Amino acid sequence: MRYFIKLSYKGTKYHGWQYQPNAISIQEELEKVFSLLLKQKIKITGAGRTDAGVHAINYIAHFDVNEELADVNKFIYKANSFLNEDIAIHDVFEVNKDAHARFSPISRTYEYRIHTEKNPFLKDFSYYVRFKLDFDKMNEASKLLFEYEDFTSFSKLHTDT
Repeated sequence: MRYFIKLSYKGTKYHGWQYQPNAISIQEELEKVFSLLLKQKIKITGAGRTDAGVHAINYIAHFDVNEELADVNKFIYKANSFLNEDIAIHDVFEVNKDAHARFSPISRTYEYRIHTEKNPFLKDFSYYVRFKLDFDKMNEASKLLFEYEDFTSFSKLHTDT
């Protein structure tokens, strides 16, 4: 059976989503907890890779398990109890065996935040720009994006890495 996981994480302490030898990742932490709770080796596939220090608010991943989860709410509660406070499971739900966290989505949203006034509460979630921004120039420059038609460099490829 295949399940999607809806989660969020604060990536400050992690070296991205994907498992890496000699570095801690979100995927590794989830697989350890899920394998422990489900008493079988669980491989989790994420919607995409994130870099070190990147956060996710509404991230989707999937895993396969031999048997149906008896009580999804109880499983979510237990998983959240074992996971570090930087990772939170919001939902786990059964999907079609062909559904894929990386290849099935029809859209993705990336948000980049900046702030222009020093604020310790934004430190981990926003880039602090120490100079005055010229919004007119920024808006003018953003129009250049509409001139591009080839975005293959940003497209997902059919690979798990």
